[in-house]
Amino acid sequence: MAIKKFKITSLILLIVLLFSFSSVFADENTLKNSANYDEIYSTLEEVDFEYIFGIDPHQADEYTKYMYSPYPLFRSGVDLIFKSKKIPAGYYLLTPREKNGKTYVLFKENGRVSYIVPVYKEDVVLETFYEEKFPHPKPTGLQRVHKKVMDFIGTKWGHKNQRTPIPQAYIEFSDAGSYWDMILYYGNKKYYLLFKKS
Repeated sequence: MAIKKFKITSLILLIVLLFSFSSVFADENTLKNSANYDEIYSTLEEVDFEYIFGIDPHQADEYTKYMYSPYPLFRSGVDLIFKSKKIPAGYYLLTPREKNGKTYVLFKENGRVSYIVPVYKEDVVLETFYEEKFPHPKPTGLQRVHKKVMDFIGTKWGHKNQRTPIPQAYIEFSDAGSYWDMILYYGNKKYYLLFKKS
């Protein structure tokens, strides 16, 4: 009986120790990340330029190059704050752009640039990423014929009608303590953005 009580007590102590260690490590990781985010956010600078009338000069070229809008649609359910700019909750088309050796993401509404946010990090997207996120079921015979016909019309039928498929895109948006961390996957690159919570 005494051995049984000793085993139960030992097991309870072991579980308590495991939980206390895991919470210590979790708190330490959270503090590291939040300190890192504080440093990243403080080094980011607001943009010192605007687009005239909110028109992205490359947009017209892209709408003639691609079959349809190449920009991913992002729906924000919360207000996003970057320095002195407040991006209200809503729907935005996101467009990565390079200017003066720096990369920015344009937040567009109704085809106009409403907000410009600098990227704090760029990276390459793994080749298998989109396949894992968007698995493709095996197409039926009719779907294969339809795709071949549309590919022929969209890419082969005359030089003026040539179209290329739009870049694949994906958005990750996560809670990072007092910040919102966002990753925009666009084509073969991914762009990291950071916002303060309101």
